[in-house]
Amino acid sequence: MPISTKLFNDQAINRFNQLTADIQSTQSKVATGKNVVRASDDPIAAANIAFTKDQKVMLDRFDTNIDRARTRLNLAENMLSETMNVVTRIYELTIQARNDSLSAVDRQAIGIEVSELRDTLAGFANSRDSAGNYLFSGYKSNQQPFVETDVGTIEFHGDRGVHSVQISETLRANTGLDGADLFMRVDTDNGTQPLFDIVDKLASDLEGGVINESSIAEMEKVVDHIAIQQTHVGSQLSKIDRQENVIERRVLLMEENLSALEDADLARLVTDLQSQIVSRDAAQQAFVKIGQQSLFDYIR
Repeated sequence: MPISTKLFNDQAINRFNQLTADIQSTQSKVATGKNVVRASDDPIAAANIAFTKDQKVMLDRFDTNIDRARTRLNLAENMLSETMNVVTRIYELTIQARNDSLSAVDRQAIGIEVSELRDTLAGFANSRDSAGNYLFSGYKSNQQPFVETDVGTIEFHGDRGVHSVQISETLRANTGLDGADLFMRVDTDNGTQPLFDIVDKLASDLEGGVINESSIAEMEKVVDHIAIQQTHVGSQLSKIDRQENVIERRVLLMEENLSALEDADLARLVTDLQSQIVSRDAAQQAFVKIGQQSLFDYIR
């Protein structure tokens, strides 16, 4: 009779199953190129991999926010640049109008140009982004912020909100400017005044054939005011540029860390796989040989 027993058979089958499972696990790692295919392969490494991937998702979201902020800030910067060109032109016309050699008619002509430039400024103040939202209306992004009244003055119908986005765990960046601060709050020697009122008064004086020194001083304040607003936008752009560089470095380090945790050493895995297959085949051959022996083989 055979000398093998039920216990021997059960142990052998369990061993074969384990060897087969090890071979399949190694084959999966070779096929995917990953050292950790299932969490059970290395629970600690799997936890670190999951945490690192979550961090990358968060950084991707911050990077998306940076792109959104940069788009709106670039639009605001362009509008401010155009606004600066216009207010500088108005200031130059104001200086020109002060020339004693000019007649009242000459000043009236300058006043007409100033009035047209004022309308251009109003257009800039109501600029929209690519989604059709107003740049300077605050949280009322669908509300036209600067509206001309029946008497010809311009009122602000937006709000004081400034949109911002999260660009790191602890840092936010503004995506625009307070429209009221930008166009309605110019600090002058006569107090805070709307930019449009200053230009309207200047145009009215010129069309009346006169020029006041106070108007020249106020237009100089307007130029300074727009320059300061440009600085605010520039500082926000610089902030997101710096943070984008930080995110890029963090992502690079995380990818290196993920590679160290996940990526398999294919040469070592192939060697292990060959060794496992040899061990399985040897165990099967030994089982077959032992299972075929009987007590008579030992009696001989």
